[in-house]
Amino acid sequence: MNWDDFRIISAICRAGSFSRAARALQIDETTVGRRLTRLESDAGAKLFEAIDGVRRPTGTCRAILRQLDEMEKAADDIRRILREGDQAQRILRLSTIAAIAEYWLAPELPTLLAEHPELTLRIETSDRNIDMSRWEADFALRLGRPARGAFLMRRVGQIGFSRVGPRGRIPRHAMLLAYPEPLDQTPEMDALRAIAGDREPRVETSDLNLMRALVLSGKGVAVLPDPLVRDLAADAAIEVTPLPIRREVWLLSQAHLRDDSLARAVAEWCASLFTARDGEPDLQPKDDIA
Repeated sequence: MNWDDFRIISAICRAGSFSRAARALQIDETTVGRRLTRLESDAGAKLFEAIDGVRRPTGTCRAILRQLDEMEKAADDIRRILREGDQAQRILRLSTIAAIAEYWLAPELPTLLAEHPELTLRIETSDRNIDMSRWEADFALRLGRPARGAFLMRRVGQIGFSRVGPRGRIPRHAMLLAYPEPLDQTPEMDALRAIAGDREPRVETSDLNLMRALVLSGKGVAVLPDPLVRDLAADAAIEVTPLPIRREVWLLSQAHLRDDSLARAVAEWCASLFTARDGEPDLQPKDDIA
C-alpha cells in the first residue's frame, strides 16, 4: 500500500462516486475502480458499499478516515513547502453561512491572521450543513444544535432577529422576502408568516445581502439577523422591530484537533466573536464530544 492508493479512498469519500473521484484526481474511472479493488483485496475488507447510487464508506473505511485526512494534509504541506519554501504555513478549513462569514468573521479576521502568521484559513460559505464525518471541513459554524457525531461541538453564542420593512403599516404591494424551503421550519420563517397573513412571499432567497438591498429599496419586508439591520434604524423610511427570536450558534471541530494549539486558537477566536456580541457566557463544555 502507498499514499497514491490511499488518495483513491479519500477522493471517493468526498465525491461519493467513482466518476467524480476520477475527475478530482484527473485519472480515468476504470483506474479508480481497479485500484480500489486492489486495496480491498490487500486489506481483506470492503471499504465502500453502494447505497441509493452513492458510494458510502463502510465501518472499516470510516475507522481510517482521520488517519487518511492527516496523511492528505501532510502530503499537501510537503508539496507546498517544496514549491514555496514555506516551512511554517498551515491551512485550516472553516465552513459557515455567508452572513456569519461577512458580518462576524470578516471584521476580525485580520487580527487573527496577524497573531498567527503561520495560519491560512480557508473559509467556505454554504447553506448546506457540511458532513464533518467525511472531513469536508476542520471547523463549522452552524445555527442550531447539530446532530450527534464524532466531532467536538460547542455552543458559542446566539443571534437575534428583527423585522424590517417600510415604516408604518405594511402596504399590500410590499414584497415579502422568504427563506427557501430547506429553512421553512426556522423561527424567522414563522415570524414572517405571522407578518404575512394571507399574502404569499414574492421572493425566496438565502442571500441575506439581497434581502437587505430589497428592504433598502423601500419595497421589501424581511426577518433578518440583527447585525444586518442595526444601521437601518436611522433611516426614516425603514422600520426595524426587534423580535423575540434567538438562534444558537454552534462551533463544530474535528476531534483529532483537540490538542492542536493552532486549531484551538482558531476555535477560541470563533467563540469570542459571538460571546462579545451577545454578552452571554458559554454554557457548554469547551470540548463536548457528541
